[in-house]
Amino acid sequence: MCQVASMLVDAHTHFHEIPPDERAKYTGMWIIAVADDLESSAETLKLEGEHLVRCVGIHPWSVGGASSAHLDELEKLAYRGEVECIGEVGLDRRRKGFSKQLEFFRRQVKLAIDLGVPLNLHALDAWRDVLEVLDHYGAERALFHWYSGPTSLLPELEERGYFISVNPCVVFQRKHMKALEQASLEMLLTESDGPYVYRGVKLEPSMVRESLKAIAKVKGISLAEAEELVEENLMRYLSR
Repeated sequence: MCQVASMLVDAHTHFHEIPPDERAKYTGMWIIAVADDLESSAETLKLEGEHLVRCVGIHPWSVGGASSAHLDELEKLAYRGEVECIGEVGLDRRRKGFSKQLEFFRRQVKLAIDLGVPLNLHALDAWRDVLEVLDHYGAERALFHWYSGPTSLLPELEERGYFISVNPCVVFQRKHMKALEQASLEMLLTESDGPYVYRGVKLEPSMVRESLKAIAKVKGISLAEAEELVEENLMRYLSR
């Protein structure tokens, strides 16, 4: 009996920014399509794909130009659309207006809980802050994307059943590699964050293969085992 091959997983990509004529080449992958603001949330909900998970959310970098009315509209959009995730949302200590970020993040965490969907998180230099908000509201499913935070926080994330995603840039970003080295296999997902450009590298969904290679090498498992493990983790994250 032949075993069905696992599918590649991109657990965090800005799929609405990828040109329409390029999206078809990723139909054989799991794609979690995150949004940045109200407009991109609406765009993301229009995307189609059998294995495409649609998210809505207001990114902490977009909070400065947004108002509570934007949150009201986002909630309306979420309730009438086929939303399976809230993201990319969170906090960023490197950006101004932290108190406003916090206000927006709290409402979006509550929205995720009310809808019964997971969160896809940005937590740059605010890893503990984000965790405290999740604890306050009792969020059960969350992904800390491109985790480069303190490794001392990883056991707390694992205890809550949360995930971190491994970006292809793990091969040269030391903090991210340290997180991969310390995180348990059961916490790991793969991501591209495409089409973001980082240190001259334009990221795209197909590059999650590099993330898988890094996982396999660091954890001492085969590439096939890493691929199967990540897809199993994704199913738990999505509760499918």
